[in-house]
Amino acid sequence: MHDQPKYVPLRQSTFFNDARSARPIVEGTVARGQLREDELMYTGKANGQDATLFPMPVDAAVMARGQQRFNIYCSPCHGRTGLGDGMIVRRGYRHPPSLHLDRLRRIAGRSSPTSAPCS
Repeated sequence: MHDQPKYVPLRQSTFFNDARSARPIVEGTVARGQLREDELMYTGKANGQDATLFPMPVDAAVMARGQQRFNIYCSPCHGRTGLGDGMIVRRGYRHPPSLHLDRLRRIAGRSSPTSAPCS
């Protein structure tokens, strides 16, 4: 398998009549993960303003996924309860803001401290 014949993109080839190794992209092709037509879903904005609603129904599965993402990406700094006392802080790094601050709770469209931005 080490010496499998292959065509390197943008190199000449004798296989196709046009001598190219790669085929032209089909018209209208969108790269995987690049279709961003739903502004609310991909930017959190509606008509250029911060949205005050979710782009999908919020059910138990969505809440569980949010909890999982919070535990992975937010809790190392903010802690599991959002107080800013995560493992990173315990290892000597500076404290992030508590997600329970009133200024973060008052952000438009945010109904819980865990949906506040890290700033």
